[in-house]
Amino acid sequence: MTANAADLGSTAFAAVLRALGLAALALGAVLALVFAFAAALIVSVMVAGAALAMRLWPRRRTASERVLDARRTPSGWVVESGRKV
Repeated sequence: MTANAADLGSTAFAAVLRALGLAALALGAVLALVFAFAAALIVSVMVAGAALAMRLWPRRRTASERVLDARRTPSGWVVESGRKV
């Protein structure tokens, strides 16, 4: 066997390994992008569901007549009901 034949075999083997490594790297990148897309899709569905629930949920009622608001003034305490007339 000549040196050229041995070099050709090792060069071909190295090229095959390099191609397999590149294919594995590309497959990993594709899988990472697929999982990132799936995660973004799940999060966006959750956010849309929360926005829809907030839109359809009953509104909080305003303060009733039984709720009092107190504040201190220079002349003393002032107590008011939550309803403004």
